[in-house]
Amino acid sequence: MHFTRLKYRSFRNLEQAEFDPGPGINVLWGNNAQGKTNTLEGIYLLGHLKSFRTSHPGEFLKTGSASAGVASELDSNGVHVHLDLHISPEGRELRINGKSAGGAAALLDHVRQVLFSPEEVGVVRGPPTGRRNLLDRAIFQVDPGHLAKVQAYNRCLRQRNRLLKDQKPARETDPWTQALVEAGSFLRGARGVFVERLSPLFRETYHAITAGEESAEFRYPEGAPAREELPAVLAEQLFRRRDQERRLGMTLAGPHRDDPGFFVDGLDLRTFGSQGQQRSFILAFKTALVQFLEQVTGQTPVLLLDDITSELDSQRRKFFFNFLGSRAGQVFITTTDPGILPPDLLHGARFFRVESGALREDHAETRQI
Repeated sequence: MHFTRLKYRSFRNLEQAEFDPGPGINVLWGNNAQGKTNTLEGIYLLGHLKSFRTSHPGEFLKTGSASAGVASELDSNGVHVHLDLHISPEGRELRINGKSAGGAAALLDHVRQVLFSPEEVGVVRGPPTGRRNLLDRAIFQVDPGHLAKVQAYNRCLRQRNRLLKDQKPARETDPWTQALVEAGSFLRGARGVFVERLSPLFRETYHAITAGEESAEFRYPEGAPAREELPAVLAEQLFRRRDQERRLGMTLAGPHRDDPGFFVDGLDLRTFGSQGQQRSFILAFKTALVQFLEQVTGQTPVLLLDDITSELDSQRRKFFFNFLGSRAGQVFITTTDPGILPPDLLHGARFFRVESGALREDHAETRQI
């Protein structure tokens, strides 16, 4: 699967921009604030319907524009697919081959993506929400139905919180408590199984990144019970907190409060990890995810690398470049300096200069930095 054409209309600073990427490595280069990350963000939207930068559709619109659009031509295992995303302040509408598509799950029949972004390093020490989202986005790439599981749980959670806040009696909250237990146990089970399946690849990858000097673990959650015990465990957690929940008017147990554990050499990375270890952890997680997707789906995901090379030291950069060079598939790399990329990796790559919201293909003999 790979994009063959990408078009932008009034998307951030990309007023009218289009380019034809190659099926291999595509380098988007130029000075800062010219539109490189905006270009990458548009591609990401065509795989997720969500941004990795904002949750507000109005921010996508170029100043003074009432709407924006991102469209693409896609080769999906030999089948030509047209994706068209219309964006307004009210929301987004996706069309696949001219027909309205229900949501992001419909895109996984045609394209899967894995993003490497410097901002994701902050997830390691940031709020638990970021770590849960990192995990859920990864599971979604493997299981399109995972998004529905998350949404079902959130609906139960919102309704139960509303009843608790309004001090409704137990006969009204109990049915929603049971629904929350069922949806929450299912969601916890899906997360736990995914972590268990990804962990061997993750540990191996982290070991390679650190040249065998460190070991890492990804746990969800620490000491999680067996899957068949999950409903009873969550029901007991809610029961023990019932008085406190009524005082505070909110649900105090469940997957919305779980915190995936990141560990290096047995120490909690959120507290004790260095910046280099945090970068290694995220790099290992994403690299393992790419390999896992290839194994499970038989498809090579499109890789989106947003200035990732500037965040890596020489050892991590060497590992990552070797990884990219060992695989096939479409890659988009943003950088201010193409010279930092190894020549062997760039054999057959296509270069696009991004300047003032416009893209043009350039070649080695005309490229000036």
